[in-house]
Amino acid sequence: MKVQLIYNPASGTHSDLNLENLRLAFQACSAEVAVTETSIEGDVAFEPGCDLVCVSGGDGALRLVVRAAVRAKLSAPICVYPAGTVNLIAKEIGYSSDPGKFASSAIAGLIKGDTARLSAPVIVYDDQAFVACLSAGPDGLAVAGHSPALKKRLGGMAYAIAAMKLLYSWPLCRFELEVKQEDLSIRALSCEAFYIAKGRHYAGNWSLAQEARLQSDQFYLLALRVARRRHFLRFILQIAMGRDPAALKFVEKMATRSLVLKSHAPEEASRAFQIDGDVLPHPVGKVKMLDESITYCIPVDD
Repeated sequence: MKVQLIYNPASGTHSDLNLENLRLAFQACSAEVAVTETSIEGDVAFEPGCDLVCVSGGDGALRLVVRAAVRAKLSAPICVYPAGTVNLIAKEIGYSSDPGKFASSAIAGLIKGDTARLSAPVIVYDDQAFVACLSAGPDGLAVAGHSPALKKRLGGMAYAIAAMKLLYSWPLCRFELEVKQEDLSIRALSCEAFYIAKGRHYAGNWSLAQEARLQSDQFYLLALRVARRRHFLRFILQIAMGRDPAALKFVEKMATRSLVLKSHAPEEASRAFQIDGDVLPHPVGKVKMLDESITYCIPVDD
């Protein structure tokens, strides 16, 4: 069997030693391994005859591979070794961070076949695929303002430090959304921040929508009608305590397949978008589910 190991050298916890251990672990499972780097442009070429694609990196690296997989109509399943700052997809599916255990359970899942597969409909913004989450508001500004050097040293704490700096000069944003409801009617929403959850996890062990699942053909929108300091802190506290944020009066949650951002104000809002923990340098126009899916290989214990 042939495994293509795609890694992101800029991932938060990437190490050459771990990558080599992962390669050797796959070889110990009698796999032929081809190693490939990601690029910021997302140009990923898949190996002919590849049976399994392994992404070593975080959700940002996975996003690049998924985007390329959709374009290439990749038929091979994907697995994710958690080597990023935040690994929401790896956490939801249950991949191990131990190279040996990861490789053996991924190969066991590959051999098991269809019963160890998870088909995940693809979600896109403006025709660009993403995998876990997208948001606009204070979170996005914190991602835009974080220190990459600090992120390398402290991981996810770099985002928390950037968010704390916002408390001194709190942003005021406004977003106008049009959301397609289950009965296909369009609902207009005005909010100061919004979140899109494709999967169950957000920012680590937190959850915006416990109902969200990778295999669902819908995503969850959470719109904060107001997001001043006190509202945002209540929102974060609600999530940190494992409670449904939609229980807050200023938060609205709904499942949908598509939404359109009609406008945003003021100018600072144009910097307030983040996607899978990375800066999105321009506002989103449309978010929607595609009919296409990608397939994850579910790990199986030996």
